Amino acid sequence: MKKKDLFKRCLFMSFLIILITIAISIMIKYEVEGEKTLPFSITKILLVSTVDGNKVEDAENIWHIDVTQVNDMYMYIDKTSTEDKTIKQIQLENFHVYQMPQKGELKLLRPTGELSNLYSQSEQNYLTEGITYLGSTIDDMKSLEIGNTGGVIGFRMALMNLGAYVSNENTEVVYDGRLLSNLGIHQEEIHFKVSFDIIIETSDAIKFKGTIALDMPVDNVIEEGSTSIEITDFSNVIFKRMG
Repeated sequence: MKKKDLFKRCLFMSFLIILITIAISIMIKYEVEGEKTLPFSITKILLVSTVDGNKVEDAENIWHIDVTQVNDMYMYIDKTSTEDKTIKQIQLENFHVYQMPQKGELKLLRPTGELSNLYSQSEQNYLTEGITYLGSTIDDMKSLEIGNTGGVIGFRMALMNLGAYVSNENTEVVYDGRLLSNLGIHQEEIHFKVSFDIIIETSDAIKFKGTIALDMPVDNVIEEGSTSIEITDFSNVIFKRMG
């Protein structure tokens, strides 16, 4: 009887250890791979880098432009399941600049204008606050709304206070990266890296959270004037359920 009891105990302990091992393996796999299927997924990110500027009234010079290097991000989110779910809201938060630019002041701007001039009225820096898009019938970036079955969201990363371009030449000034060259600014001086969390909340109050990292500006914006890139591989973005 003692041998039978010992055998049963050993069998139970072995079975328990196997169950614990399987549970731990599943947890580790989830931490590494995250959710396999999402109701909504990021299908594309479009990054556009160029230069903008504000013309300053100057009686002594034909051109006096305060130069800003801008990086616009457009994120495309599509429905990727047949479940009857919609987007309640999408939060962009926890912005972290882990490689600061050597020149300029980095600000995160939200869309405030029409499509032709999305950031014309944007002043507040959202780098420490984050931005929330609410699910709606259609996309409306000015109102921070995204179609509840999928759409586009975005923001701008602007390097301000880089200097002023001053000239008395009659030649029309082109607002692009070459203005930075005229200020003696080099590509490595405006390079920065930023990461942020994206939280997709569906209509049934389930939240999925992932982290995205961006390397800006795109390519050599100073030499090329204006640059862009499309990102479609998000295998390194791991989404997990919250709560």
